[in-house]
Amino acid sequence: MSSAPNAADPSQVKQAGRKDQDRAIRFARDLKAVLGTREGRNVLWHYLGACKVFESVWHPSALIHAQAGRQDVGHEIMKDINDTDQDAFFLMMREARDAARRDEAERAAVQQTKKDTTA
Repeated sequence: MSSAPNAADPSQVKQAGRKDQDRAIRFARDLKAVLGTREGRNVLWHYLGACKVFESVWHPSALIHAQAGRQDVGHEIMKDINDTDQDAFFLMMREARDAARRDEAERAAVQQTKKDTTA
């Protein structure tokens, strides 16, 4: 007996559809849990940046194809985030902006301290 599903058997097709639906529900639930933590949002934001979703993929060589593929993965992550929790993406943006401002303020303070100690 074959373990492959029979596409001609309506009950097997229905069962496969239920499995796909259950898998999608579990994924959405899991992603919602990840988005519910600052750490999870930070990790996802990091991957969106690594996928260069906010940059051009243009390159005058075949590298453009690799960059486009990477960006497509990032767009899929963005889609999943927005499908799961529409507010999460904007929260991630605000958190990233706030972290960047804190980092910049710390850098400026360190630079000022260096100037003050050398003067």
